[in-house]
Amino acid sequence: MIELYQFAPAWGLPNPSPFCIKLELYLKMTGLPFEVITENDTRKGPKGKIPFIRDDGQTIGDSELVIEYLKDKYGDRVDASLTAEQRARAHAINRMLHDSTYWVLLHCRWMEDNGYQAMRQALFGDLPWPLRVIIPPLARRSLRRNLTGQGLGRHSRDEIFRFGFADLDALSVLLGEKAFLLGDTPTSVDATAHAFIMSLVGPPIDNPMRERIQRTANLMAYYQRMNQRFYPSLAAAR
Repeated sequence: MIELYQFAPAWGLPNPSPFCIKLELYLKMTGLPFEVITENDTRKGPKGKIPFIRDDGQTIGDSELVIEYLKDKYGDRVDASLTAEQRARAHAINRMLHDSTYWVLLHCRWMEDNGYQAMRQALFGDLPWPLRVIIPPLARRSLRRNLTGQGLGRHSRDEIFRFGFADLDALSVLLGEKAFLLGDTPTSVDATAHAFIMSLVGPPIDNPMRERIQRTANLMAYYQRMNQRFYPSLAAAR
């Protein structure tokens, strides 16, 4: 059986990481049997990150590389019917969410004070003293350096959220009136999009990105539709 290693759940959500949610959701879509194993030590992943999987003695890291591996080994159970144009659209959406929206999400969680307090409690609240006091500011400082190195952290707060709003507005336009991003059936790009929407809307962290999604009717309807299909307990809780 496939073993999926990911962080412990938080805030009543399946995971605090959009990449863990994405990979878990993709596995749900495939129907492949898998077991979730909680792992909070990123050093144990082959890329120094979480999530990763173990399957038949192989360890594979990075959610995109894991999905490629699963398609190669078990067949493309989710995206096989997509046209070349749909695959290109899915690729563009994935890259936007991974390489742009993700950094705005990090800003919301770690640079905004209310986000930092929520993350500190969710991720480090159970650590023994003095680790729960020492580690959170070190993590915040490291992520601030990452944001600056990536470039987003060099902008003002208003500029950062303008970039984030542009991503959400583009996602809303691409979704339109469709049930899912590429039509009537969810595909792997929906695993990515839903994971990011859940990561912005689900945690009890008020910020402009969360508010933007909540005011965007088709994104909220999509979020609920995906939850009803794959996470019915979350849909029932709303």
